[in-house]
Amino acid sequence: MLRALALALILAAPAQAQSLYEATSDLDFAPCQLSSLYCTTLTLPLDHNAPDPARTIDITFALSFANVESRGILFYVVGGPGASGLASAEQYLASFDEGLTDYLDIVFVDQRGTGPDHGLACPTAQARFDAADLRLSDPGAAKAAARAYVADCTTEMDRPDLLPFVASEQAIRDTEAFRQAIGAPQVWLYGESYGTQFVQAYASAFPEAVRGVILDGVVDLSLDAPGFYRSYTLAAEEILTRTLDACAEIAACARDMGGPAQDIHDRLAQRLDQAPIPVAFTLSTGQTVTRDLTRGLFELSTFYALYSPEGRAEYLRALAAAGRGNFVPLLHLGYVYMQLDSETGEGIPDPGWFGAAFFAITCTDYDTGPGTPDQRADRILAQAAQLAPKAPRLIRSYFQEQLACAYWPHQGPPSRPAPYAGGDWPTLVLNGDADPITPIAMAYDVLDRVGNGYGVFLQNGPHVIWGRGKPCPDSIVRAALIDGILPEAREQNCREDLVQDYTPLTLTDPADLADPLAVAQAVDIELYHSIALSLWDGVHPMTIGCDHGGTLTIASTEHGTDYSFEDCRFWPDLAFSGAGIEVNLGQPEDSITLGLTASGAATGAITYQYRLSQEAWSISGIWNGQPVRLPRLP
Repeated sequence: MLRALALALILAAPAQAQSLYEATSDLDFAPCQLSSLYCTTLTLPLDHNAPDPARTIDITFALSFANVESRGILFYVVGGPGASGLASAEQYLASFDEGLTDYLDIVFVDQRGTGPDHGLACPTAQARFDAADLRLSDPGAAKAAARAYVADCTTEMDRPDLLPFVASEQAIRDTEAFRQAIGAPQVWLYGESYGTQFVQAYASAFPEAVRGVILDGVVDLSLDAPGFYRSYTLAAEEILTRTLDACAEIAACARDMGGPAQDIHDRLAQRLDQAPIPVAFTLSTGQTVTRDLTRGLFELSTFYALYSPEGRAEYLRALAAAGRGNFVPLLHLGYVYMQLDSETGEGIPDPGWFGAAFFAITCTDYDTGPGTPDQRADRILAQAAQLAPKAPRLIRSYFQEQLACAYWPHQGPPSRPAPYAGGDWPTLVLNGDADPITPIAMAYDVLDRVGNGYGVFLQNGPHVIWGRGKPCPDSIVRAALIDGILPEAREQNCREDLVQDYTPLTLTDPADLADPLAVAQAVDIELYHSIALSLWDGVHPMTIGCDHGGTLTIASTEHGTDYSFEDCRFWPDLAFSGAGIEVNLGQPEDSITLGLTASGAATGAITYQYRLSQEAWSISGIWNGQPVRLPRLP
């Protein structure tokens, strides 16, 4: 099926071993629904432990064939659990060194519980649970919220019948069935985050399948649920402290914060402990409604912001704005991280993420212990209370997911797998020391146990460090995958900034309003740092409410991007109407031009242009009744 077309797209060169294209000669495949790759679907037992021909499940694999020649096959296992491998395949491939797609065959999979055919999702129930006020001081309410979430989620999802059959052990058997279907070649296994748990278990169960293993953002498979959650909660608390402290070393951040960032954070948390903060929020229609910033949204968005240096910078900027009374950026940050529709506050279905699958897989991989659901929940909350003095800011991270698992209809086995020990194959262990969800201590524990292991560790790095354009670890991984060259040392360290590219808040000094160039450049900055605009798909027109009223519309055109301002207020006392044109063709004429009329604390009509290739700007018009001239340099 469509094999002739596929063959025409591949630059066939003699391969050192049988290529994936050759190995799939007996399989049918067709263009994938969610990418330009080719997909093949296997019909497999619903329960590998008790196969029944009448009870099956279709598992789809996406195939990226080597462009030049195949030097090996890589099975790429994404994180979560709950992420769709097929939906994210294009994004991952685009982040690779070009040589990887030239010389490597790569396989992605929609693990059971994810994808369009059997994805488990309950965005409405998830939105309520994430925003719920879960307090150790009110264990009854916390348990009630978890109990309601599980009941509502299992009702909302499309395929509750799959719940007993989505554990990682079943999914591993699916992937091994695919390897057998293509002739059982030895393959490289790459796992990120949860995928490292999957890959360790796969390699241990089928050692004959393994050519090499790459673990990126490492889960220590041998830890039980309390051990895992304790490890990452303490790590996240320490990383948050480091991030807040880092603000003092960044002049612009310290100036914006106006005091220690830890104090700003803690005062806000204490206020939210008393009650949600009502926020005036502008919809895309221009209507202003009241939305609540809850402790749940604040704590969860704080946690997820720690995943990357860029996220930490964005979080600090939003926190600084909140310290100055503008809570809209923090609210938007919560909406983005919790996948909520900013227009309605409801959960958004996402073809790339299946939140119910996260719990369905996690809760059946791990065990919350003996007893009734309430007894399990009580034990979890008691453990959280003991841990809280060591993690006062992020203790919710310890107990929220575990509470849901306590009430989940299917529990995992009471014992954990044996620690991953590696094998004859090489194991590359990758981790950042500022990883809040898979702390570096777990990576070191795994590395210390494996034979033929190599560690690459990024100081201040993100969660998952490969494929971010950094020579370390990208060049090390490429050498192993493409050239078969293993690292020269058992452990190597590299470094980046903990907080990357902090952008100051704009127009914080009222005197800046008298300077039309400062104002125009501030508008330019806000366009690129709008959290709401970060959700734009780059294709369909999108209208958002500006922080303090009015609207902004963004649309794609053949030359780049158009902006339309309707009384848009990035700042309380200054509104803009007009248009912006961003030319982004990769040509010398690339630029952004703003033609804006201002009202409020300043008035005028200005035209501003920034030319990217020349890194030069110009401005003209009238401002506060005076002609605008570009300031002359001293």
